[in-house]
Amino acid sequence: MKKILGLVASQRKLANGEILIKEASASCGEEYEIELIRLADLNLQPCRGCYTCLAPGKLCPVGDDLYFLADRLKEADAVILAAPCYALGPAALTKVLGDRIIALAQRLDDFWGKPCLVIATAGIKGWEGYTLSAMTTVMRFMGFRVKDSHMFIGALPGEGVLGEGYVDRTRQMGQALFGEARQASQGECPSCWSDIWKFPAPDKAVCPMCGQEASLVSGDAGVEWVFGKPGVQFTREHLIDHFQGWLRGKVQEFIARRRELAEVRNHYKGEDNWALPERD
Repeated sequence: MKKILGLVASQRKLANGEILIKEASASCGEEYEIELIRLADLNLQPCRGCYTCLAPGKLCPVGDDLYFLADRLKEADAVILAAPCYALGPAALTKVLGDRIIALAQRLDDFWGKPCLVIATAGIKGWEGYTLSAMTTVMRFMGFRVKDSHMFIGALPGEGVLGEGYVDRTRQMGQALFGEARQASQGECPSCWSDIWKFPAPDKAVCPMCGQEASLVSGDAGVEWVFGKPGVQFTREHLIDHFQGWLRGKVQEFIARRRELAEVRNHYKGEDNWALPERD
């Protein structure tokens, strides 16, 4: 029996994300079983930026539940990530997971190409912000193949499946997990599906997530997207080069320039006035 791992990035129990994961996984068929992890139940700490995990054979020294999660991701045949939108972005648990990408990327082969769904929820339409793009980026950074993603609107626990067509859309996502992936929608980056664009020039657009290039041109049907050089940030070659090559090179560069950089840093060293709360 194949295993689907559901990652719930919410503090609430039986919140919309959890419900939608269960609905999507149920449509995959009886030959699949679902295992759930509530990220709030794990001890996931912020990355310290120490780069210890970049050394061959070394693990992250934080000593939290990161590798428990990594082992579960490795064992799973597919993954579904669900998170609510807070303050126009995904819940902080999602970002903590994403910030540990340096350690997780050292195990890229364990995750590469596994099918994945991304489910986001928001309370008010128009207040989704960058949530879906950020969540999709986290999963693509880890090497998962995102087969479908969707933003569901529902502020109250349970509302996530009450919207018109929401149950059908969720089941469609479940069927895409081991089936045909959806295509990029209008306005989304064709390489990574982000709907966020930068415009470095009036007639040029660049996806800030993957680097996909595009232009906006006037046609018979109005303004149209014309896509150019595709984004490469989430290709296997680029991820390996960045996380297992370039970053390791920066560690060696730091060692070689340690004295020089220490002089720069010591210039700002002193009796700083750090504010701390009073504790019993």
